[in-house]
Amino acid sequence: MSWTGSLIITEISISCLFILVTGGSRYVPGLGNDDSGFGADPFTGAGRYIPGSSSNESAPSGVADPFTGRGAYSSAAQRQTQTNVYFPKTDGVTFEQANAPQIIAKLKELNEGAPQEHKLSEETMESLEGLLLVVCEANSPEPPPTIQQISLLWKVSHWPEEIVFPVLDILRLAVRHPQVNESLCGEAEGVQLCNHLLSLMRPEGRPANQLLALRTLCNCFSGRHGRALLMSQRETILSRAADLAAVCNKNIHIALATLVLNYAGCLHSQPDLEAKAQCLSVASRALETVQDKEAIFRLLVALGTTVALDQTAQDLARSLGVGSQISRYSTVSEPSKVGECCQLVLKALH
Repeated sequence: MSWTGSLIITEISISCLFILVTGGSRYVPGLGNDDSGFGADPFTGAGRYIPGSSSNESAPSGVADPFTGRGAYSSAAQRQTQTNVYFPKTDGVTFEQANAPQIIAKLKELNEGAPQEHKLSEETMESLEGLLLVVCEANSPEPPPTIQQISLLWKVSHWPEEIVFPVLDILRLAVRHPQVNESLCGEAEGVQLCNHLLSLMRPEGRPANQLLALRTLCNCFSGRHGRALLMSQRETILSRAADLAAVCNKNIHIALATLVLNYAGCLHSQPDLEAKAQCLSVASRALETVQDKEAIFRLLVALGTTVALDQTAQDLARSLGVGSQISRYSTVSEPSKVGECCQLVLKALH
């Protein structure tokens, strides 16, 4: 169900705005609907196919960055005085982790078994591999991606849905690069990119594709063209993304939460109540379903960023009962960042 901006905010009841979307969960090999499969790499079935941000729950709270697990992000003394190190968070959170050899190996494997009409030439494979090596490293000594490489990546991203996921992973990494961000997210091509990713995110789609499409959208925020594109398509993107809260997969939930957080960060300094209302709606709706602590934490940061220093947004959140909805997280101690962030959101709403 999509959120519409035509409702008068003061008249919206919580039950109408925050509808819990229910749907049958299904077992998906490689991504899994049970605890053993949640962290599985869709390429190998082993390891974490996610950045350090979602595997840092064992990191000492107050020492690690709550998103990346790196750097001193707070201290025990700060936590005791509830210094707010969590929000507003206005810099985008992206998915950086990459294993280029693994991605290429899987791409080659799938290409060998692809129908003849979809087989990629050796030249195309070499071009994609070269592009991946460039975009994997922020300060790569390799020349920047060429227009031909970017066009080829876009073309191959339309491979059949059952085999396209390694290409989507290259796309996820590539959109962080300034040239790729500008080429694929610019005015002419950007809407096509959004429509393609949204088609992969439909609820009945493949979880690996849903996951990588969400992560690609998150990484689009790393460039100004991507941010402009996603802000212009906000209502449609968030509406489709919100439906994925019903998919029983914690990696998808983390990516969904990150997308909402990135939108909240872009909207923080803008007086756009309709857009902030949608962020509150999607975050609250997701919290009805999501169980993973990292996803919950990012949704709490999104809520905090949305209401921080904005009295109107705070009034809206209060009228929607956000405080009573999230209060159960205030006592979460493992990881402690969940309880700490929740307490700070509740404080902002009082």
